[in-house]
Amino acid sequence: MAITSLPFALFVIITAIIYFAFPMKNYRWVILLIASSFFYFYNSFRYSAFILISIITIYLAACKIDSINDETKAFLKSKKEEWSRDERKAYKEKANGRRKTLLAVTLIFNFGILFLLKYFNFLSGSIASMMGSSAESAPQIHLLLPLGISFYTFISTGYLIDVYRETVKPEKNIFKFALFVSFFPQIIQGPISSFAKLHDQLIAPHDLSWLNFKQGVMNIFWGLFKKLVVADTAWIAIKAYYAHGGINGTEDFKAYGGTMVLAISLLYALQLYADFSGGIDISRGICRILGIDLEVNFRQPYFSKSIGEYWRRWHITLGAWMKNYVFYPIAMSGFSAKISKGIAASGFGKTVVGKHISKVLMTAVASFIVFLLVGIWHGANSKYIGFGVWNGFIIMLSAMLGPVYEKTRNTLHIKENAAWWQLFQMIRTFIIVLIGYIFDIADNFTNAIQMMQVILFDQNKALFMEQLKSLGLRKIHYLAIIFGALLMLYISIRLEKTSLDTPGELLEKRCGLIQWLALLALIMSILLLGTYGPAYEAAEFIYKGF
Repeated sequence: MAITSLPFALFVIITAIIYFAFPMKNYRWVILLIASSFFYFYNSFRYSAFILISIITIYLAACKIDSINDETKAFLKSKKEEWSRDERKAYKEKANGRRKTLLAVTLIFNFGILFLLKYFNFLSGSIASMMGSSAESAPQIHLLLPLGISFYTFISTGYLIDVYRETVKPEKNIFKFALFVSFFPQIIQGPISSFAKLHDQLIAPHDLSWLNFKQGVMNIFWGLFKKLVVADTAWIAIKAYYAHGGINGTEDFKAYGGTMVLAISLLYALQLYADFSGGIDISRGICRILGIDLEVNFRQPYFSKSIGEYWRRWHITLGAWMKNYVFYPIAMSGFSAKISKGIAASGFGKTVVGKHISKVLMTAVASFIVFLLVGIWHGANSKYIGFGVWNGFIIMLSAMLGPVYEKTRNTLHIKENAAWWQLFQMIRTFIIVLIGYIFDIADNFTNAIQMMQVILFDQNKALFMEQLKSLGLRKIHYLAIIFGALLMLYISIRLEKTSLDTPGELLEKRCGLIQWLALLALIMSILLLGTYGPAYEAAEFIYKGF
């Protein structure tokens, strides 16, 4: 049941009607749980046991960790007058050891499931190749991935770590916890919601609001516009590129040259953003109608002036998860502090460069590790490792060379807020991002490097014009891509200037007629320019595969 399909639209409408008509308001969350369970079992029935296992193990572990916390505090309070400070400290450390063990075992178990299903075949084949055997001879697990496994694993394990840190209290009702993990609008491709921001909204009773309804509907159709008009139309050309063998060609088709590879890379950048952000817009729109504010996952990422800023604007919730549960534990660990102090105390640490390195080295290393994990999270393929290494290397280099960058800018008397300089930074950042996207497009790491070489050294405009028709794009498709890209650019500029999150919010101060006309124009654009219909094989959302 694709979220762009009519059956899904009917499913959402029925769910919303039952939800708002349900007379016992305090139990309306049950309707959402039933709807989410139906959606998950309908789309991933054969593998539903995996999400149930994650829900049960993490629920039990969180309750037990909280129980240990309460027991420890109560026992220490009762021994306050009898025990010395050292005795209380020893008891607390012993209790904390139990909590850590329980946390570690549960995390290893749940990430182990993710690893086994998503990465076992890749690692098994890689090890076989290293040992001189063929990848095909390696043991394989022939399973499809359960729906949303990466997302619900991150959502649920983040909750468990928060309970361990005592930043949230655990949910004692397993069914309410199950709703938080499996909530249907976010299960396919996120966002990776935090317990603190979503849980209370899910179980709170919501009434139908006209403002929520109209802005939710606008957000849904804006997401459908991005997906059906822009992303799926661009996918026609990208799919043809793959079908014709890309830079390797096929027996009956000449290989594509560097100009075409560059054009496909630019199209992919457009497709990826429209596809991913469009899906999130649909999810946020559904939630808005239900009175739930799902976390923002994008803020005009292609306006970023550095690669660090780009990752603070792109897939925001994944970045927040990595920062909270990977970056901080590494950067603020005792080991990192020891390394930094060691550098600072050395002769090198007394120099200007050494002082800077002692401050930023371990945060830079932590950033590199984060982006390596982000790359691995995207999929079991060497190209995703290359993607992570590339982004991690740029982030690390930026942190290490920060003073050099500032000194050079000051020497050249470049004003940071100059319009031309900001535009240059955006273009420079986009080029860096585009190189990372090539890893996504490629078949593997080696193919990605070959594609970059072709772009740099094999520009062939004559061949490009000759092979342009092979992409299967008609005039209506070019119109859809150009019109869609320009409209997305205009809306992005308006959102950037106003610091708003959705087109519906942009239109809120306009009169009702303007709002209705804008919605009607959006619907007509989807009907006239959208890529859909009985004969069309709808493209899966890209991040559904991640």
